[in-house]
Amino acid sequence: MSSERNTTTCVRCGECCRKGGPALHTDDLPLLRTPGGPDLVHLLTLRAGEPALDQIGGRLASLETEIVKIKGRDGAWTCLFFSDEGSACAIYAARPLECRILSCHDTREIERVYARDRLTRRDILPAGHPLLELVAEHERRCPVSGYAELLESDAPEDRRSRAAMLAWDHEVRLLLAEKSGMDPAILDFLFGRPLELLTPSLTAARRHA
Repeated sequence: MSSERNTTTCVRCGECCRKGGPALHTDDLPLLRTPGGPDLVHLLTLRAGEPALDQIGGRLASLETEIVKIKGRDGAWTCLFFSDEGSACAIYAARPLECRILSCHDTREIERVYARDRLTRRDILPAGHPLLELVAEHERRCPVSGYAELLESDAPEDRRSRAAMLAWDHEVRLLLAEKSGMDPAILDFLFGRPLELLTPSLTAARRHA
């Protein structure tokens, strides 16, 4: 991010919204319980080990810890709540912290809080929530870093391990959606993106590591 721009006021160009939905921080937790604010179906978890763009550093790096953020739309990272018509935000009154403090002409404040106090799934789901155990089991059986390591090997046992991991990742999503009656859109929050969809980016990241 550049700390200087030619203007000192927001011109509502939508550039920041098109670069991706914001990550959520501790200050955003009340918004998830605010009418008109984001809901769990609007969230995406980027899991530890995933390649992700550091918006401050401007580089792609594997995440050390998970990030929960607003989803993109139309197959891109553009924030789900951004409208091209009038460059408007559908949840402006309940927009997350990063959106509230971002100033294109002076990015020092967003740089200060960018990597601090980020929410995780455990922060968002109440203590004792039955899905927390399933989320933990998914992390144990389908870790992104473990899957990425298996992608480097063509050994028969590693191919079988990859296949088993992909199958479990697929089945747990399918069964939860079928048996719980929950909106399938919540799966992106609970389990992150399917490993199958992460395969190209993980392969590319390993190749350029």
